Amino acid sequence: MMEVVVIFQYTDRVSINNGKVIYRKDENSFDFEPTLSADFTLMVGYLNITFNSESKLARQVWGLNPLNTWNEELLILPSFKQGGLLLVDEVEIESGECERIVEVNEWKTFYDKNSGWVCIGNPLHEMNDFAVEFATNTIALLSNSKLKSLWLKPVFI
Repeated sequence: MMEVVVIFQYTDRVSINNGKVIYRKDENSFDFEPTLSADFTLMVGYLNITFNSESKLARQVWGLNPLNTWNEELLILPSFKQGGLLLVDEVEIESGECERIVEVNEWKTFYDKNSGWVCIGNPLHEMNDFAVEFATNTIALLSNSKLKSLWLKPVFI
């Protein structure tokens, strides 16, 4: 199977998607309310980053991520800009499609109980990395335009 390289770009032409990140303890999963219309999905493990296939803009993150697999750690939130997360690769995206870009268990999940932030992926950020908050309390950290980690600050229910 050929690896798909997905390239992202920040755009300040749109505002962030407003809502609330939720972690449902009884379902071991993240959710975003209100649910925003989306018709294309990129998967990071069992997490879904949903997109509008016309605009190629990210909408929200939701999906399975069991609490008992999280590593407790002091996290330093990357500096970020608010705006849109745009999918700019050459991969044709069509309504209803789903593409896994990170295999299950390939990325670890880190949780800072003091700040409430959860990081899925690499929690270390470097000078050339770029972070964009594309939905409320939902940040994508990019390294060379590739996804390095997702940062979520959920309300636990």
